[in-house]
Amino acid sequence: MIKKSISTILLAGICSSIPVTSWAQEYMFTYSKLFSQMKNNVEDDHKDVKVGFFFVNADNKTLCRIDKAWMEKEAHYEELHPSAINELIVPLDNNLRQANPLVFVDTPNDQRCDFSMVVMTKQPLQGRISYSEIESLLPQMQSMLEDLGGMFASWFTPDVSGLTLEFANHLDSEIQLSDGGVVPIVNGKAQVGLEQIGEEGWMELPQMTQRVLPYLPKAQK
Repeated sequence: MIKKSISTILLAGICSSIPVTSWAQEYMFTYSKLFSQMKNNVEDDHKDVKVGFFFVNADNKTLCRIDKAWMEKEAHYEELHPSAINELIVPLDNNLRQANPLVFVDTPNDQRCDFSMVVMTKQPLQGRISYSEIESLLPQMQSMLEDLGGMFASWFTPDVSGLTLEFANHLDSEIQLSDGGVVPIVNGKAQVGLEQIGEEGWMELPQMTQRVLPYLPKAQK
């Protein structure tokens, strides 16, 4: 039920450890398993990146809508509010980790949605982005991927070579580069390697991103 996405190829082993059961399109998790990944979001060397939880349509790979999400433990119930881009937002709390409630997520009944855990920027990108801004994100993404992978992850984690940019409404457009080149955006996605920007260069985005994920070209071979 858990599938690999562009930025979670090497996280398949991690994701498979999270118990997910489904009745129709209702998914259930234990809070403690989500907490074990979310705790990386507050590390100092990950100040601009985080772990994000999503559900991806198994057929067309678009993000599934989260219709409802909540936590419950015996008589206690708390509704969760997904973000505008349908990211599952779960509070990071040691008391909740101890109580270990169940986390439930409902997605549309007419879609088969797979759980997806990704490394992404905490804030979207928009406008003109400099080489130095992109360069500062890559080691944070690399560190996060390796931390999620465990003790020996640095041995097999592919290098983060750039950014995978996702845009709303299946955007077909172009990213302008300072050297006059362009990077195509096809069906809302584009991949930009750091070397394409150049040390004194920049890229200009046609609209704000929905998600910014690592670009792992070696993992795709």
